[in-house]
Amino acid sequence: MCSGNIFKPVNNLVEDVSGSRARRDAKRKQEEANRVARERQARLDQLAREREAAAAQQRAEMQALRQQQAQQQKEQDTKVAGLRAEQAQTLAGIDARGTAVSQSLQVLARQRSKQAPTAAQTSKQQTTRGAKTTTAGLRMGSNRSGAGAGTNLSV
Repeated sequence: MCSGNIFKPVNNLVEDVSGSRARRDAKRKQEEANRVARERQARLDQLAREREAAAAQQRAEMQALRQQQAQQQKEQDTKVAGLRAEQAQTLAGIDARGTAVSQSLQVLARQRSKQAPTAAQTSKQQTTRGAKTTTAGLRMGSNRSGAGAGTNLSV
């Protein structure tokens, strides 16, 4: 019925029957799988070291920035304290000068004046501006009319 040989030729019948070839193949596959696993683990370990190094660098930078911020805050606090002291000194000086001026004016007010009192000045009255007109009698013939339109002459 079958014209072809369906069985594979066996080179070493003793190895095939005892299963030593299958064990060798399984051992070889396991060694390959172990090698691949070691390579992957080495790669993962390298990535973990890189990440840890990056994290350590970030922590160091963060610490440096915190120290810088603390130093700047300290400098600002010192500057603010100096400005407040300067402001207090300025205000004290202004207050002292104001007190001195006030006392000086009180002393002057208590002293009798050796100068005669001056005469009071009256304010200047406002004058009207514009041309002043005269009224003249007009003669028309022998009749004299009353006050009317005359010449506009400044006096």
